[in-house]
Amino acid sequence: MLMYKKNKMKNPFIREDSSAGLIAGLAIGAIAAGGAVYLYFKKRKEMAEAAAYAKEHALDYLKQKAPHFKKHKSDVQDLESIIAN
Repeated sequence: MLMYKKNKMKNPFIREDSSAGLIAGLAIGAIAAGGAVYLYFKKRKEMAEAAAYAKEHALDYLKQKAPHFKKHKSDVQDLESIIAN
C-alpha cells in the first residue's frame, strides 16, 4: 500500500524561531571584527617600530661610503717633475 503525505497548510501566524542563527551570526561577526582590530593594531605597531628603526639609521649609508682621494693640484711648471717620477 502506498501512503501519501497529506499536505497540511502552515499556520501563517506562528513564527519560526531563528534566534540561534542570529546569535551564532553575531558571535562569528564579533570574533571576526576582534581579529581584524587585533591585526590592525599589530601591523600598526610593526610599522611604528620599522619607522623608528629607519629614522634612527637614516644616515648610516653616509658612513659606509669609501673615502675619496684628494685631487692632486699642480701647476704647469710642476708637470715635468710629476711625469719624471
